Amino acid sequence: MVTLSSYHREGIADMDKTMPMSFICSTCGQTHEGFPALAFKAPAPWDWASEEERAANWKLQSDFCRFKDTDFYVRAVLALPIIGSDQTLEFGVWSTLSRTNFDRYWDSFEDDDQSKLGPMFGWFSNALPGYPETMGLKCQVLPQDHRQRPEVELEPTDHPLAIHQREGITLDEAAEYYHAHVAG
Repeated sequence: MVTLSSYHREGIADMDKTMPMSFICSTCGQTHEGFPALAFKAPAPWDWASEEERAANWKLQSDFCRFKDTDFYVRAVLALPIIGSDQTLEFGVWSTLSRTNFDRYWDSFEDDDQSKLGPMFGWFSNALPGYPETMGLKCQVLPQDHRQRPEVELEPTDHPLAIHQREGITLDEAAEYYHAHVAG
């Protein structure tokens, strides 16, 4: 399920929508501006597996996941731009990669210039609450430089999540999403 750091939500309905939201990071204890990323611990198929299946067939790490030697996943970031601001609502998500692309990404993981790998095709591998089925949406995984997690760019379809990624969401919509699916 979705997890997040401690989040200041007092007065969400009355807040000044032009002011950036802030939160206290559970890792460093510092106050940060913007929304904390909503992160999935693992790809959905890992969540669906029993403990026995996980122990026998899965290997989950912080940025990589494998099912046997057939399915390969990487942790990435899906960002929804917030209209009229430089902020985004971000999701820490998982995507599949082919074995070849997974190996390329794995082998260059310590490099500062991973963007040279270029876009890699994947299948979106989490179910985002509040959206119609998101599992299996076609996407591109875009490696980033300086050891940043790759970005996920959804195929431009009429799926509401793909539309929100292309066109953005309002600050009100971002706050409502947070309140409905995380803070509530």
